[in-house]
Amino acid sequence: MNRQPVYTLLGLLLAPLVVLWASQAIWLNDMAQALSWMTGHLPAVGLFWVLFSSVSFTLYGFLRRLFWACLPQSVVCLVFAYASRCKLNINGAPIQLSDFSLMGNLGDVAGYAADQLLPTVTAVVAALAVLVMLILFLCVGTWRIPAPAGMVLGSLAMALLLSAFYPGGLQTAAVKLDEGCYDQMERNDQAGVCLGIYTAWSQRIHTENTLASLDSAGLADYFRTDAAQERNTASLESNPDIIFITSEAFFDVTRLPGLTFAEDPLPVFHTLSQTCTNGRFLSNTYGGGTGWVEMELFTALTSSLLMEGDTLSTLDPAVYETLPTTVRFLEKAGYSTLALHSHTAELYDRQTIYPAIGFDEICFIDDFWVEPQRCGDYASDESFAREIIARYEARDPSVPALIYGLSMENHQSYYPEKYGEPSGFPAQCSLLSQEDLDYLDSLVMGLHHADASLGILTDYFSRCGRPVMLVFVGDHLPSMNLADGEDIYTRLGISPEGDSSTWAPETLAEILSTDYLIWTNYEEEIPADRTESCTFLGLHVLQRTGLPLNHYFAWLEENIASRMLLNRGRFFADQTGTPGYEVPADAQPLLDSYTALEQSLVYSN
Repeated sequence: MNRQPVYTLLGLLLAPLVVLWASQAIWLNDMAQALSWMTGHLPAVGLFWVLFSSVSFTLYGFLRRLFWACLPQSVVCLVFAYASRCKLNINGAPIQLSDFSLMGNLGDVAGYAADQLLPTVTAVVAALAVLVMLILFLCVGTWRIPAPAGMVLGSLAMALLLSAFYPGGLQTAAVKLDEGCYDQMERNDQAGVCLGIYTAWSQRIHTENTLASLDSAGLADYFRTDAAQERNTASLESNPDIIFITSEAFFDVTRLPGLTFAEDPLPVFHTLSQTCTNGRFLSNTYGGGTGWVEMELFTALTSSLLMEGDTLSTLDPAVYETLPTTVRFLEKAGYSTLALHSHTAELYDRQTIYPAIGFDEICFIDDFWVEPQRCGDYASDESFAREIIARYEARDPSVPALIYGLSMENHQSYYPEKYGEPSGFPAQCSLLSQEDLDYLDSLVMGLHHADASLGILTDYFSRCGRPVMLVFVGDHLPSMNLADGEDIYTRLGISPEGDSSTWAPETLAEILSTDYLIWTNYEEEIPADRTESCTFLGLHVLQRTGLPLNHYFAWLEENIASRMLLNRGRFFADQTGTPGYEVPADAQPLLDSYTALEQSLVYSN
């Protein structure tokens, strides 16, 4: 009796389940947990089986080989699960739709954290299980379905596969799985790491046609027109120059629980904090995503309210020309506007976005006048500070200046040999081994150099003879794994292991918090310390200049910033920074208005 037809059918039926188990094992880093997840999420298992099988039966019908029918999608699923797990380890978030806009920079992105890309034993075993299955398919052989029947089978399966890309039953099932999911972590928990990206895409398609009715009050068009109007309200005598520094992964490391230092690694920041406005800074990301933080600072909008897969760094280039931004506001007020980035233009399409949002001039590291000195893996913060000073001295003194700078020295990765010498500020902690402390020391060195660059700038601008406001802010907490691969925040008890959707809102707020400081050389009365956010710090800086706000920023201040600081999926922080997972009932209508305005600004013609 010829058993090949039975073996072939069993292979086609079971392959999706084996691959799903393996991809979930890689994602969860636990083989038993992957199996438990499958038994508890049968609708997701069923939809994955249908989608995987639509590819398998298509390839089998036309190629009539079981091995080749299962190989391509098996490899794609395993690689995607592994990449998503690596991204989670590096910056606390899985792969999401918006990350596909960075595919052209994959090598550069991977280079930031190459030491964190080694597969775990679980990942290796899971991949070997799929490899054994595929080799078995190859060795056992395949029942070669008659060619005419294969063509019919392949055509029918292809029709099912193509239907997944159009509104219909498969997309409806995916959207149903997506219900109640606020971010990609929750989607992956509900639908699995591979199917989760499809449910996100389906949700985007499902909502694309609902935007035409937004913003019936016409605020978006009004604000666009208002922001584009010429103004000349700047005064050389009274309006300050603004030096706005986004310092890579800067935060007050001395606030980590259990750490003690014999000598303060951040003496400048702590000294200035005694006399300057400062406090916690709520970021929209952790471990990476500086471009997303920047765009919220510039626009006072938030990526969390955009369609799934979009961020404020991945929009149609024409949109940036019309968005009201802090940079365009200052440009229309008579400011010269310069953006400096101490790295290349590779990521976040900055070479296109910066000019479109109002910067007169943009400079990347190859354009620097001061020879960049390499420190660790990137240009030193000291040479970056010197470049800012050189550009300031060469400005047109007849108009006030905005100089925006983005540093790079303290970018991940963090490892003992990064600087070739110790920081000079050794930490002590009962929860960390000496090897762990050596990893931490490379982060301390980067933070200390950022602190020293702040001192260089404040020392210079205190003597420059012009009113100057210097804003210094960390974009996000650094992602740092210790010697055994465990996350430092987990080891120190700040955040538990596992899905962040299970954390208390206060825990998530801590992981999203860095520090900021606003220094001026002209104010007699310093505004009180307060918690800030990436969404509204730019707005509050405009207020502090004394310039009259245009209608867009005035509307945001009155209606939105007065009730919230940050909205990030299901996470909401009110105007004081108090976190929660529920939007207060009296704030929901304002958030709805904010959402309608943002989506109209971004998506309406």
